[in-house]
Amino acid sequence: MQLEELAGAGADAPARIARFKALLAQAAQRGAAAAREAGSAAAFGAILDDRYGEDTLPLLTGAGAWIARPVELPGSRPLAFEVGPDLSLALRAWPTEHVAKCLVAWHPDDPAALRETQVERLLALQTACVGTDRELLLEVIPPREPGLAADTIARALEQIYAAGMRPDWWKLPPPDSAHEWALVENVIARHDPHCRGVLLLGLEASEAALAASFALAAPRPVCKGFAVGRSIFGDAAAAWFGGAMSDEAVVADVAARYARLAALWRRARPASVAAAAAFPLSAAKETS
Repeated sequence: MQLEELAGAGADAPARIARFKALLAQAAQRGAAAAREAGSAAAFGAILDDRYGEDTLPLLTGAGAWIARPVELPGSRPLAFEVGPDLSLALRAWPTEHVAKCLVAWHPDDPAALRETQVERLLALQTACVGTDRELLLEVIPPREPGLAADTIARALEQIYAAGMRPDWWKLPPPDSAHEWALVENVIARHDPHCRGVLLLGLEASEAALAASFALAAPRPVCKGFAVGRSIFGDAAAAWFGGAMSDEAVVADVAARYARLAALWRRARPASVAAAAAFPLSAAKETS
């Protein structure tokens, strides 16, 4: 949605967005290579949509990248799916290693009717993922109203688990304290010890804010990495769509930001946690 706003309403907007996403894929590969040269063992990942990333997805598939693909209709609440109701048919066309990513705007104090509708659709997605033998990443972002508290995310996860969901991955806003992390860890450990873990989202945070989030998150074995797209490419996107940055400058800028964040994560991640998590989760690659 943010890239559509930058691209405007011109007839060439879809092609420009697709071109920009191809540049981001190049930048991610370059940044991951720089991170590896600097000593990072983290896996390189990408979350890339079908609408504008259709031509880029084949370039990343089979190249060692962890790939997730969004299925939600952007901005929908209650949750709706961009591919329509026949999720299994859509997912069956993907390579098996591609992960289904779904963002749901969920607050534990939402009206019961809204939660019931969202649960129905989440369970349909989970059934489709099981039937097509692929992993599911569930991104949960609580709306700011009716208010946020230290236990908001943990309570949201508790409700989603109670409804019968068992996503392989969670993608969550960064908890603000060790206490909040402990609440999240406890919910996951009680309901699904085989969960692959949590990826940290960025919400367009600055590098300084992300460094503070990493300092809290990286020592937690349940947190496997970060997925913070617009924090990495937001400035470059505004400049490129505005005609103020070349293709190569975008690739260089985004790759450098990505490599810096990988280095921040590596410095904050204790070697003992990265090597063998004490938290009772199944083994999962470090993912950034």
